[in-house]
Amino acid sequence: MSPPRAYLPADKQRKREEILNAAQALWTSHSEALNSMAELAEVSGVAKGTLYLYFRSKDEVLLALHERDLEHFFTQVIERAKQPEPMSCDDLSTMLIQAIQTSPTFLPLASLCHGLLERQVAVEEAKAFQQRVASYLHEVVAVLRPQLPLMNELALLQSYAQLLGLWQLLRPSALPDPDTGLTQFVFEHMTIGRGDFCAVLRQSLAALYNGLATIEGISPCQ
Repeated sequence: MSPPRAYLPADKQRKREEILNAAQALWTSHSEALNSMAELAEVSGVAKGTLYLYFRSKDEVLLALHERDLEHFFTQVIERAKQPEPMSCDDLSTMLIQAIQTSPTFLPLASLCHGLLERQVAVEEAKAFQQRVASYLHEVVAVLRPQLPLMNELALLQSYAQLLGLWQLLRPSALPDPDTGLTQFVFEHMTIGRGDFCAVLRQSLAALYNGLATIEGISPCQ
């Protein structure tokens, strides 16, 4: 028997988090896939009909997982920026890398969700997601700029673009060989592990921030 449906806002939020935790576990165990809403309902311990009260599709679940990863990162940045000790661009890079290392969905869903927004998710949900992310960015910039004057919404979006571009280029990309049908890896000589990826990302972000500082005519971001 399924547990009783949540009615209070706090209970609903707790249940939503439980569903997302189950979805993340399934995504990881199924090699970056969420097979069905029925399986998610079973693993998260809710009736399938109840699950659809929270999310209308698998794609909305994945988008919510990605938003949760972003929200956790933004919250940590805001908390760090409010501390008395000065914050550097390297601190910001470190926090992004820690977010990548902490959540198994951060990188793959960052890459996947742009396609979901364009093709799979209802227009109203896609717009609401974009508005919430824009609000997060505005809040982060408001607390960062007193310490890091080069940080604005565009600079943060450029950081995100660096993350996406490097991940899409350097992650293993498997395609079937047309002759044998066996899996082959494209750009296999360029493929690197997650730890090496984080090192490359740190170098890339440092170059970006120093370049932006030069353009703005301010001191390099230490």
